Amino acid sequence: MSESDPTKFEVLDTEMTPNPNAFKYVLNAPVITGGAKSITSEEDAKGDHFVRSVFALGNVESIYLSENFVTVSFLPSHNLELLVDAVEETIEEHLTFYDGQEAASEEKEETSILENLDKIDFPNLSDPEKGAVIDAVLDETVRPALANDGGGLTVLDFEDNTLRIRYQGACGSCPSSATGTLRAIENILHSSLKQEIRVISTS
Repeated sequence: MSESDPTKFEVLDTEMTPNPNAFKYVLNAPVITGGAKSITSEEDAKGDHFVRSVFALGNVESIYLSENFVTVSFLPSHNLELLVDAVEETIEEHLTFYDGQEAASEEKEETSILENLDKIDFPNLSDPEKGAVIDAVLDETVRPALANDGGGLTVLDFEDNTLRIRYQGACGSCPSSATGTLRAIENILHSSLKQEIRVISTS
């Protein structure tokens, strides 16, 4: 990204993910200031030329932007290789920087929750407080691994010892997300917080 053209993105690498229909495009610079952005339909574009251009290619299920990468999930297609190449061209031609500063501030606040938490007090917290703590644990333990595979997750709510999440990016339609990954998240939360927590995903 040159100083004369600060919004010019280049795709450094296109990586396959555990989801055979999702590809991670690694960029030459961060695409968002913090957090992540998930777009699951062209209607979410709200005048975004890049999003409209990607969905216009056809057979696109979702777009996920985080850190220095974009993940595009496709519907099953016989011309997947052509679509993968077309998305790369679209990224380099139309992608612009996204402002996620609000999400970044929220993440910073959630991290401070862990710094001041005595895990023995976790069972005594309210459900919203537990949800915030769990979100911070996921931010440190689970989200980096998902990001490596071109995905992410968002916490919807925590109630009656059940955590509801929504997968994003490559994780959204990956078969392992509904089984093995959920169990792995449960194990991580149990290890971190010393409490059995049920984790379910919703579309």
